Amino acid sequence: MSPGRHGEPRRWLTLVLLVVVLGGIALIAHGTAMSPPAATSASPGSLVASTDAESSAWYCTGQSTQNAPSAVGSVDLTNTSARAVSGTMTSITDTGVTVNTPVAVPARAQVVIAAPASSGYWISESLVLSGGGVAVSQLVHGPSGWDVAPCQSTTSQQWYFPSGTTSGSSDLFMALFNPTSTPDVVDLTFVTPEGVEHPISFQGIVLEPGQTQVEDVGTYVQNERTVATTVSTRTGRVVATETQVIAGAVNGLANIPGSPHVQQKWALPLSQEVTGGSSSIDVYNPGSTIEDVTVRARLTSGPLPVFEQKLAPGSTWTLVTSAQTRIPKTSATGGSYTTIITATGGPGVVIGRSVAAPNGASAPQAGAANAIDGLSTMSPSHRWVLPAPGTSSDPAVAGAAPAAVALSNPSSTDETYVISALTPNGLRVITRGRLPVGTFIALSGPPLTSAGLNPLIVSATGSVAVSESLAPTGGYGVVTMPGIPLDR
Repeated sequence: MSPGRHGEPRRWLTLVLLVVVLGGIALIAHGTAMSPPAATSASPGSLVASTDAESSAWYCTGQSTQNAPSAVGSVDLTNTSARAVSGTMTSITDTGVTVNTPVAVPARAQVVIAAPASSGYWISESLVLSGGGVAVSQLVHGPSGWDVAPCQSTTSQQWYFPSGTTSGSSDLFMALFNPTSTPDVVDLTFVTPEGVEHPISFQGIVLEPGQTQVEDVGTYVQNERTVATTVSTRTGRVVATETQVIAGAVNGLANIPGSPHVQQKWALPLSQEVTGGSSSIDVYNPGSTIEDVTVRARLTSGPLPVFEQKLAPGSTWTLVTSAQTRIPKTSATGGSYTTIITATGGPGVVIGRSVAAPNGASAPQAGAANAIDGLSTMSPSHRWVLPAPGTSSDPAVAGAAPAAVALSNPSSTDETYVISALTPNGLRVITRGRLPVGTFIALSGPPLTSAGLNPLIVSATGSVAVSESLAPTGGYGVVTMPGIPLDR
């Protein structure tokens, strides 16, 4: 046979194979398009594993060592379960020194573990525990103040930070931690009032497995009143936390875990405006679509007129709430309010709040924290844990204690709630009640004081935003702890 008679069947065979391959690709593409979007399986950055889980893991970063004591840290473990949980805390400094510390948390108890003395300036912790039911948070303190924040129970390909400043004498650091077994390549993007910035020194950062690296944002993004940040990976998954040192007319310290998802609904359960102080709601749209943002504030006496803003992709909106005449200053007759923020038109935004008390107030006067995201309000178990700010033998700072617990209802139905102290003998109910749609409650005074430094458990019939303001500080909201949702 001539070569031409062999070529024809081969060409037909090639065409048939091509059709089969293209058909397969089409089926795969169709299946991908028809599968639920990633957001439906998303979980918050901090989630307490179910009490019957065989193991759980947490990651903490953004703490300094005693060699650079701007935010010296310790780790707070709160065991909500009826059985003791043990495990190992692996501490890694930015110089690569690794220290393993065994941990044991009795049933219904809380323990504080100080970061080990080591070389380097910054340190991260990875905790692997023998069971679930344990919430892990971190306590930091330094010359500018103190703060508490949840650690993160997941790694992510992106983390968002809506609040930050490099103005004046303030310092802004971005802590990156790779607790995985593969290298990561990380990029940082900053959004300021001047626009989007991609400093070349913050692109293509390589993090080896187990590496801690902290970037001084102010060395390249200088003297900016507001800085929003996106941490994204080209490969791998990381943990990221922002450490804000506020210095100047007022002082403060903030340890802010990143948000792994943009969301369409956020809540600030309780805010106050005081004469001589300042506060703002920081809104960041890191996406590629315009977001229509609506801020609804409500006093105990009823709702206030809404604030609205159309937010372009890659931009921020700072709503200075302390400058709004429609929001009254706090007085003996009231002034506290709750806030629900919604975004439509795209996948959502990220929200934070910055607070500064009058410069004559008790230290620290300034702080910042993320708002409560929608995923955290929808706790799978309808329960949240509020770790105490340390223990009686090892408080975050001298005299640390809860000042107020706030609940707000961002859902479309009325909810009921119970707030209990977690004691070695079980839960002791402090208060219970009903929370109508859009309203809030604040627990303070003797009922809260009676809980001492026992952790608190909040349970509800549905979605609730939970947060706690802590003392001693210059005012409400300077140091806050969000309720950490518990899995089923």
